[in-house]
Amino acid sequence: MSETGFHLKNFREIYVEQRAFDYPMTKEILKHFPKSRIITIDHYKDVFNRPGQDTNLQSKAKSLILAVNTGEKLFEASRVCQDFGMGDFYYAESAMNCPFSCDYCFLKGMYATGNVVVFVNSEDYLEELRGILKKGPMYLCVSFDTDLCALSGFAPWKEVWEDFALVNPNLTIEIRTKATVNNFRASPNIIYAFTLSPREVIKQYERGSASLDARIKCINRLLDAGARVRLCFDPVVYVKNWRVCYNNFIDEVTDLIDVRRVGDISAGTFRISSDYLGNLRKASPGSAAVLYPFIRQDGFCVYPDKLRTEMMDLITSKLKEAGYGSEIYIND
Repeated sequence: MSETGFHLKNFREIYVEQRAFDYPMTKEILKHFPKSRIITIDHYKDVFNRPGQDTNLQSKAKSLILAVNTGEKLFEASRVCQDFGMGDFYYAESAMNCPFSCDYCFLKGMYATGNVVVFVNSEDYLEELRGILKKGPMYLCVSFDTDLCALSGFAPWKEVWEDFALVNPNLTIEIRTKATVNNFRASPNIIYAFTLSPREVIKQYERGSASLDARIKCINRLLDAGARVRLCFDPVVYVKNWRVCYNNFIDEVTDLIDVRRVGDISAGTFRISSDYLGNLRKASPGSAAVLYPFIRQDGFCVYPDKLRTEMMDLITSKLKEAGYGSEIYIND
């Protein structure tokens, strides 16, 4: 098993759209799964959207779905997404759902399945992106609905986006992950954004993701090589003795990472669309991370204002004490 905790054998069944078999990416992916059962389907939604799925059970034995995306591929980001001062902010849906199984993940509220879709028609995405880039500079989050670094052992989407960014300086991409990055490009318009959480949160709520030690080691390796790195203390999750937990956590991170070398930092407390919370609680039954008595505010379920302010004040003050002098982007 890799540092991420995710292993290729997790996909015992692979559903493939009939029209997807002819794409080079499909052929490349299937090479990695010689023992998996391959099932031909007409449309990915027949499996991904079928009723009565048990997301909690599926999260322990996910299936992979390979499909051709004939609809919209790039989307303007929601107002709750941090744009980091960039102008046109989009996200790409090159895959849907995550190989990890974090209790609090909004994807569990958004999708009624634990299975993962990878779209294989990469050139169609790049063609759509070329059209948008004609309007001017663009910021694109390519790992919004999944974790492309976790998938990169068999699905080359991370490399597709990196290669395109290298020859299109008007495009800035963010690749966000809770995994480690084995191959990377040191380029000013490629941002590797690492979500960092206390050990207690990773152990209890971020099943399958890379350990804190592995994430920190990877961050330092990228910084030493001149890659652009973002640290994401987001979401900050309420746990018992949260103040002590996060105080010790930030101390450890700033002892091991020179935050003055980091490009920028984002922070935010846990929040989720009110429409998703019920599904999330069904997908993560009994998890304290999602059973908190949230308040509803502008269509989202959030912690009370006082708690959110205290959490963000702790994070920001500790980072400044460690010598971080640039802007901290707050997602709250």
